[in-house]
Amino acid sequence: MSSLKIEDILQCYHEISGMDVAIVNSKNRIIARRYSGTPYCSEIHRSQKCLDMCIKSDCRGLCAAKEKKGLHMYKCPFGAYEALMPIFKDDEVVAYIFVGMGIIDDRESPVELMESALAVSPTLNKRSLEKSIAVMPRYSKEKLDAFANLLPMMSEYIEANNLLSDTDLTIGQLIKTYVKNNLSQKITLSDLAWKLHCSTVTLTEHFKREYNMTIMEYVMKKRMDKAEKMLANSELSIREISEACGFPDIEYFSRCFKLSHGMSPSAWKKLYGPNNVKKPPMRIKSTVLPSDGYVQEDETEVESEEVEMEVELDDSVDHIKSAEID
Repeated sequence: MSSLKIEDILQCYHEISGMDVAIVNSKNRIIARRYSGTPYCSEIHRSQKCLDMCIKSDCRGLCAAKEKKGLHMYKCPFGAYEALMPIFKDDEVVAYIFVGMGIIDDRESPVELMESALAVSPTLNKRSLEKSIAVMPRYSKEKLDAFANLLPMMSEYIEANNLLSDTDLTIGQLIKTYVKNNLSQKITLSDLAWKLHCSTVTLTEHFKREYNMTIMEYVMKKRMDKAEKMLANSELSIREISEACGFPDIEYFSRCFKLSHGMSPSAWKKLYGPNNVKKPPMRIKSTVLPSDGYVQEDETEVESEEVEMEVELDDSVDHIKSAEID
């Protein structure tokens, strides 16, 4: 029987407990998560001062879990309980399971939670805060402990099955892997952001810094490379090749290919196709192509790397990314 994937493990835990759960690597980047969202945390984090307090609390929690090399439960500055469990590889901590648990029945009243938040940031919206507190998950102390005690077993399973083998890859490398595996599909920045658990701005900045090109330019280049190989070696029609390279619009595909190669796909196939012995010329540098390449933000084409729309991440796990630990 094959081992479960990390996403499967987190999904099972989330469905059983109803709690938000994530895997955070040693660089404090979320690499997997399952959550419904915690409105209370989202409201709290509207205040920069409150968010900074939460980050510091999580930083202390990460340090404590690393020092203990075991499960660490703690209460955030605003009354919510959280848990951290290290994941090991060769006795070294390589990642953490992070769980945003909720609050314990009969310990924190709605009034106390409201007062603790407003004491730090009086400008928070009281009505929104009150609504978010009303739907905050509540558990008995026994149930909270039971769910927390599952985390060491999850950590051991992840370690035993070597499920964190890709956690040292850079964001740019992870983007390249995703593009390679999805080249025939529509690739959106929002899909990439969801898959890699970071914002579209983070994606574009990291990729540009690592490879000196935008994600859109890279996708277009890989699609043109694939199209060239298919035209030279395949008996498929131009339309079939267009679709296999991620272009549902054959006219757009032809326009992009001509810009890249100086001739239409049909002309290229006629010169260098499988029935010809003439080899395609080596391209030193491609002509500047349209940067969209069917890399889209939702349903609209993106024309440059200056994407400023953030993908909304659940604050109950996302704010750990900026915590720094020794």
